[in-house]
Amino acid sequence: MAVAVRVPGVASDMRPALAYLGRLHLSWLAVAVPAQIASLAGAVAAQHQLLAAGGARMPWRTVSALVVASTGLARIMPAGPVTGGAWQARQYRRRGAGTAAGVWAVLAGGLTSAVALLAMLLAGTAVAGAGALPVFLSAAAVLAAGAAGLTAAPRRAHRLSGWLARRHHRRPSIGRLAAALAGHSRHHAGPGWAAGVMTCTAVGLLADAGVLTACFGLAGLPVPWRGLLLAYAAGQLAGRLVPLPGGLGGVEGGLLGALMLTGTPPAAATAAVIIYRVAGYWAVGVTGAAVAAALARRPSGPGRQAPALSGVAITTVGKRSGDSGVDRAACRAARTGGSA
Repeated sequence: MAVAVRVPGVASDMRPALAYLGRLHLSWLAVAVPAQIASLAGAVAAQHQLLAAGGARMPWRTVSALVVASTGLARIMPAGPVTGGAWQARQYRRRGAGTAAGVWAVLAGGLTSAVALLAMLLAGTAVAGAGALPVFLSAAAVLAAGAAGLTAAPRRAHRLSGWLARRHHRRPSIGRLAAALAGHSRHHAGPGWAAGVMTCTAVGLLADAGVLTACFGLAGLPVPWRGLLLAYAAGQLAGRLVPLPGGLGGVEGGLLGALMLTGTPPAAATAAVIIYRVAGYWAVGVTGAAVAAALARRPSGPGRQAPALSGVAITTVGKRSGDSGVDRAACRAARTGGSA
């Protein structure tokens, strides 16, 4: 809304913004490049933990390549987060992680990222003094629900497996899903695990906010510390709502609106946002797309993964755990539809 109000003056702001772009301070690349690497490293660490919670063991090198590629695709393809996530889940499956573990890692990673961004939005709003009490209460409720859902997801998978096995045991595809969920639920993940995933994700996002900080330095502009965190979180969340490549329009709208709301001059905000889009989005997008193309040409090999649970294995574990009813149902589904 703030950008919509400023639309008539955007053309007049472009000339001063281009003047800033003509005298870049390239020494700030020493901040921008490590910050971008740290951002990707945080995403890789989170995905590695999520795959492990799903029962998949995959080398760090493979996970790193897939995360870089999917991040690049998400930043240049239409409906980027959905496109990149679907590609990433498919690549996990091709490399032996299994459908359930791959889909779980991608979906849980997206949920964790959204929860962390919401926390950053809350913190940035508090620092900038731009929020009302109802906004804080609503966002805090969503934040708590997201964190609780992430923690409880592995335990709920066991109950869902039993429900599917009892009611849909005659369908092979449902049987395979039930067996996969039963295997997934064996990997218990408590609050400490969820906190580790959340920490890695938050560190990666804060590092990406550091890229935005470096973009002000590249343009020779003072960093608007008061509104920086709010602007970054608003830009990221707004970009996910726009199904254009790279969240085109949404990211710029969130960044510019929040920066101008907190008192950053329009020309300075425009210059920094242009540099951020080139350095933080399109450069990463091109690099990730190149990595994705290279991975597509390379034959996929099985990752180091825990063995898939067959019906016999599920029954054996069920006898040890004492929850034989659910496990017998999952066993019947596994024998009907094949193992996961």
